[in-house]
Amino acid sequence: MYSIASSTNNRNILEETDDVFLFPEGAVSPGDNIITVVQDNMGLNETASNPDFSKGPRGIHGFQLNSGKFTHWRVQGKIGGYTKWVPPPIPVAYSTVFNEGGLYGERKGWHLPGFDTSSWESRDLNHGLPKSAAGVGFFVTTFDLHIPEGFDVPMSFNFNEPLGQPYQAYLFVNGWMMGKRVGNLGPQAKFPVHQGILDYSGTNTVAVALWAMEANATIIPDLQLSVDAVYD
Repeated sequence: MYSIASSTNNRNILEETDDVFLFPEGAVSPGDNIITVVQDNMGLNETASNPDFSKGPRGIHGFQLNSGKFTHWRVQGKIGGYTKWVPPPIPVAYSTVFNEGGLYGERKGWHLPGFDTSSWESRDLNHGLPKSAAGVGFFVTTFDLHIPEGFDVPMSFNFNEPLGQPYQAYLFVNGWMMGKRVGNLGPQAKFPVHQGILDYSGTNTVAVALWAMEANATIIPDLQLSVDAVYD
């Protein structure tokens, strides 16, 4: 179950929306139940002619159950907090408010170089999540570059599948978040990554947090690395 209000390309320009989500049969158990909400801020409105346009609130403004009530809500933040020492394997350089979200894999450092994924299932990104389920999954791979010294070689990561698939993807390169792909809205599908983030003479780690927003939908991200130019 998901809802989209405003977007970047005027394909969905609702400022606010009220939605009712029905629990599937068998989803609610006697006693305590847990609801998880994954929320993404798509940015604020540009100011344009009215300075108040950029002040439009984002997020969930209100919520209720048709019967019963919520006991409490919790917000996931950075492991260890923002003032405490962060234990390995998350280096302090990566653990800032600018480069870390609330996804469990981010908080545990799955996107960082050197994280041990040897026990993970081998699965291509373009196969999507197992059983075509909705939810979030992490995909991690490595590759080597051998660019001769003295050459400037700009590169980009490109999502080449057609626009229209209901997913979002967060692209991490060597631990740094370098782009967000919105498969059913766009518009950006090309994400340049410069030298300094990419190791031109060594091993690089790419991680993708794939958020499938619908079950049983065609979600087959086609991520490729391309060389944009070569300068000497």
